Amino acid sequence: MIDMEKQPKTKVEIERLIIDEMKTFADCENALGVVVVPIDERGHTATWTISCFNPGRSDGDACNGALQIIVPRFQRAYDIVRKH
Repeated sequence: MIDMEKQPKTKVEIERLIIDEMKTFADCENALGVVVVPIDERGHTATWTISCFNPGRSDGDACNGALQIIVPRFQRAYDIVRKH
């Protein structure tokens, strides 16, 4: 497996990417948002995770299922950065 360089993204950028992707899944078209939080513990390959999401008028279970697919893939692609 090739270790690819992760792209740095802000919390807001990651949230926007996730919600845009989530809306492409069946029964998630009306999802409103997700909350990304940093992971500060050493030893984690991911630098962020999702603390909660708002399915809006979409099916909550469908959105949760979509996040189970989206989040690990995005965690491999993006590192959270803080812009000062």
